[in-house]
Amino acid sequence: MEKVAREILRESRSGKIVIEKSTLPVKTAQTMETILHAQGNGVHFEVISNPEFLAEGTAVHDLLEPDRVLIGSRETPEGLKARQEIVEIYANWVPADRIVTSNVWSAELSKLVANAFLAQRISSINSISALCEKTEANVKEVSHAVGMDTRIGSRFLNASVGFGRLML
Repeated sequence: MEKVAREILRESRSGKIVIEKSTLPVKTAQTMETILHAQGNGVHFEVISNPEFLAEGTAVHDLLEPDRVLIGSRETPEGLKARQEIVEIYANWVPADRIVTSNVWSAELSKLVANAFLAQRISSINSISALCEKTEANVKEVSHAVGMDTRIGSRFLNASVGFGRLML
């Protein structure tokens, strides 16, 4: 990330909106801004957090019909202007109610929290699978019944080998 920021700085002759898309630690944008503004050469950069929420096997669909698009920026006039430019790009195919805006730190943290929640679901169903094996319950039947609860939903309730597996 630092190398990329230095390369952007080296090649830029005019202001830019720099968009971080990856899953990165909170405050990564701040580190990028520090590097991008280090030379004081008059070129202004706005760093936007626009994390991807793509699932394996459905990435193209997730891009075309996302659950949500998250765009975080600084809460300064320049940051809000940059954020609005990105909102306008997505507004060409994403309904307005699915475009979520926030400050840059909330956007970075939201991506990490979403990943943590998904990991917890997978870990939980794998633990339930081990319990099912000991009690002669069927994990597919259990996950189906639990997934019918609208508060929980059925996604990411398929047990698999490995991740978060608790041996009883």
